[in-house]
Amino acid sequence: MLLHSRSLVSAVVGNTCRLTTLSAKNAAETRSLIFRSSRACVPAISSMIQMRYLHSVKLSRNLEFFSSTNEALPKDTMELGPALGNRKRPMTLLFAWLMSREKHIHKYCQFYNNLGIDVLKVRISPYDLLRPTKGAQCVADQVLQFLHSNPSHNPLMIHGFSVGAYVFTEAMVKVEKEYEKHSPLLNRFVGQIWDSAVDIDGIPYGTSRAITNNVTLQKSMQKYLEWYLKVRYHSATIHYERASAKMHQNYVGVPALFFISNSDPVATPEMVAKVYKKWEAKGYPVYTKCWEHSRHVSHYRMHPKEYEELVLVFLEKIGMIEPARQAASSC
Repeated sequence: MLLHSRSLVSAVVGNTCRLTTLSAKNAAETRSLIFRSSRACVPAISSMIQMRYLHSVKLSRNLEFFSSTNEALPKDTMELGPALGNRKRPMTLLFAWLMSREKHIHKYCQFYNNLGIDVLKVRISPYDLLRPTKGAQCVADQVLQFLHSNPSHNPLMIHGFSVGAYVFTEAMVKVEKEYEKHSPLLNRFVGQIWDSAVDIDGIPYGTSRAITNNVTLQKSMQKYLEWYLKVRYHSATIHYERASAKMHQNYVGVPALFFISNSDPVATPEMVAKVYKKWEAKGYPVYTKCWEHSRHVSHYRMHPKEYEELVLVFLEKIGMIEPARQAASSC
């Protein structure tokens, strides 16, 4: 494992998890942030984990809620608070990657539910991506509606993958447009995790690879999507640009953990760095983990133990662990 600036590494530091700032070894870097988690600290956090059966309710074609309790969940409504006792509950907004399989996404839902953290899974189809006004923006509306309908879900964090970053930032575009209505939602967010996050430049390549494994079709589809972004500027591309601007701005304004890989051709380290360097310049805490060899949106599968450790330490850092512990103890 390579140790470099802005790297997150596991190291023995006693009985507490702490963030340490060191002077950068690379002259091009102003500082090096090392996220240090002891082998004693992570098990201490992990001790609160309780294995649970996945318990969910489908809210729409794009939204599904996974509860960390066994309480019966109502159908045909976005308002779940009464069924959950209207108690304050932490929740993760999980923005899935394009064409993700349920069994893969369920691993993340299970991880958070075992900690006592509810999950709102958000996913879009290729159609939703390519027709933003009729697709992704409608999904963003649903997400905001759910958050308004469930004020007891607090604190909130984001865990997004690949094109899921675009879906979340479409929601932030809507927050800005109707700021008076939606701004209270921002106060509930405490952190964000981005795994293989893709910016607008990665849409043609990433989408073509998500839809098919046929190399010939991938190349043809990539060329078509590059053409599409040029020809459909006012009906599609302009919306991607507005959403991308919210990502570069860190509109939600909370600390972030980025998972990236030097072997990822879709969400390249250079692409992601353009975003988090702007956040660092504004003073936002940014932590990254870059693997030398790890596939796009496959970091958890390829490095399960390290991935979980880093997520747990980040959750502790942003204050999600104690609310999760309280929620779990009330079940």
